[in-house]
Amino acid sequence: MKKIALLLILSLFIATGVLRAQETGDEDWLKDLGLEEDEHQGGHDVYQFPEIEPEIYGVLGARFVDGSGSRRAFDYEYMEHNFSPVAQGDIRLFNYPHRFHGDFDLNSEKDYLANMDYAYGELFFFRWFNSTVFHNLENIQLIDLNELTSTPGVIDRDDDHEFGLKSSMNNYLLRFKPHDFPLHFYFRGIYVIREGDQQQRSLLGSGYFNDLKRVSQKRNIDQLTHKYEFLLNSHLGPAEVELSHAEKRFDVHEADVLYDEYNTGSAFRSAGTFPHNEISELKGSSNTVKIHTSYTGKIVAAATFSKKNRSNKSSGASQDILWGAGSVRWAPLTRLSMYLNYSYKDIDADTPGTSSITDSSGNTTTYPGTVKSAVSSTTNTITATGRYRPESGINLMVKYSLKDVDRSNAADWNLQESTRYNTLMVAADARVVKNLKFKASYDQKVIDNPSYNTEADFSYKTFASASWLPVPRVNLLLNYSHGKDERDDLRFTETTNAKDRNVRIDNVLASGTFQVLQNLSVTASYSYMRYRVVQDIVYEDLGAIENVDSNVEMEDTAHLYSAALTYIPLEKLSIAAQINHRRSTGDFVPNSQELLGPVSIASFSQFKLRETDYRISGTYDIKNGYSCGVELGYSDLKDVSDNVHDSYNDGDAYIMLISVKKKWG
Repeated sequence: MKKIALLLILSLFIATGVLRAQETGDEDWLKDLGLEEDEHQGGHDVYQFPEIEPEIYGVLGARFVDGSGSRRAFDYEYMEHNFSPVAQGDIRLFNYPHRFHGDFDLNSEKDYLANMDYAYGELFFFRWFNSTVFHNLENIQLIDLNELTSTPGVIDRDDDHEFGLKSSMNNYLLRFKPHDFPLHFYFRGIYVIREGDQQQRSLLGSGYFNDLKRVSQKRNIDQLTHKYEFLLNSHLGPAEVELSHAEKRFDVHEADVLYDEYNTGSAFRSAGTFPHNEISELKGSSNTVKIHTSYTGKIVAAATFSKKNRSNKSSGASQDILWGAGSVRWAPLTRLSMYLNYSYKDIDADTPGTSSITDSSGNTTTYPGTVKSAVSSTTNTITATGRYRPESGINLMVKYSLKDVDRSNAADWNLQESTRYNTLMVAADARVVKNLKFKASYDQKVIDNPSYNTEADFSYKTFASASWLPVPRVNLLLNYSHGKDERDDLRFTETTNAKDRNVRIDNVLASGTFQVLQNLSVTASYSYMRYRVVQDIVYEDLGAIENVDSNVEMEDTAHLYSAALTYIPLEKLSIAAQINHRRSTGDFVPNSQELLGPVSIASFSQFKLRETDYRISGTYDIKNGYSCGVELGYSDLKDVSDNVHDSYNDGDAYIMLISVKKKWG
């Protein structure tokens, strides 16, 4: 922290001196640092920047919202208040060496954007960007699956509360470059705040022993993620070197843990009020060195070394990570280039030797036995890439990667001691005929000894894209991707009879833009997405002789239709309209009879939704820089299946925005 504070003080000292010299005309302070600007360079006059008038505009207006049912009809619109003022602004100032740009967009108290840039010549640059959005969350109602039994019971504590989270992300960048010297200092910061409340669903009662209760309750959220990075780079002869240090934290300021009463004791702990559903606080740091040669030669080499540390402040678990990589690029011909990259990653994980729990009275119970040692690993990866351009308009690429992962303590977690990944990708893009471009790629992966059941023995992905301009006013685009994962031998501790897992992914995108008239353009598009998994699943403690459920299917599909138009019927009037329609379905189909009654577990995953959004807006230029605008939006969310067990409800909402804009300059 002392180094960080020293760097900040140095940056502020330099920036303050620059501004003082600008105000007083005192150039001696800049000369002492070697930062003064020469009047003549190489016998030529310094370029004189033209005078540019400031540009400013401002918008004031009002926003009206209303709706019924689920607020997820507008997922990311804050709808707590029916009325809120709105404002926008933009200012651009240029008086070299000063450059300034600032803008903001306020839609509601929890939905706004802001950006500010300031530069002093090439010496100093600062940028700040903020993006704040509100996300409406669903309140999922718990249902007593079997009223004839007392356990598991249902306890509803959230009282049909409307949940939502505000997320605010701030990005900072500070850059300092001494005059006429190849040295750069950077400071980067990311500051993310999440505030609001969300539903917490828990299995309580007596803690997995008896008298189980399914509980839903409100959980307040106040979390902070912040990352700070300091970088220093410079050209040192034929090479460029960069040094960096980064710190990252995840802090929980409210409700990091919940407490509930467990009425019945057990051999593991006594009855009492104990914590559950803890959100862990995390921290990490890294030190990195990068070096590369000049990019202008036929041979370019680069190397990176990094030392990282991650820790869980709540549990005491930690990781020390050593990572290094080196690469060489050789371009013997202008049409041919080859790359060779090698990387090494060593993860040394550590966990506390014992586990304990502390109740609300401060009494601590330490569980017998020791905690299983965490999995540590080393990874070696080598990648070779070749790019070739046989003729103008045609580019070919081949890439092969071999990765080996070796693990320690893997047997304790039923993992493989080592896993090998072989990946091959080929890609091409070409201009087939005039105004017709085509891209295609094939990516194949073979995994020996996969450790996780979600990893495939063999997988591939294909992609093809074509863009065509048949006439000057028509632009057509078609994309298609298809992927498949195959696994022939799943690993379950309960049985060896579970074998297969197959995944298929399909995506289609087709769109066209048509300029029907000089003042009218239309865009239409269609998207299709499908994700399908068929695999064997093993159930535990169902009382069946054979607990393998073969060829269980899960599938999600979505169709998206969209159309938009822009129309300028008058020189001062512009109109825009858009409609989006989505249809999505989901199914999970188990075969085991124990999961089909008294309420089928499949019913909790089956859904069928229909969503439609309408938007229309218009802007009219009055005079003297004034203009007015109106925007209307309507969204309808329909749970077509009316499934009481899914997490969706019907909802509709509308938004109206009225604004007046004034522009100066």
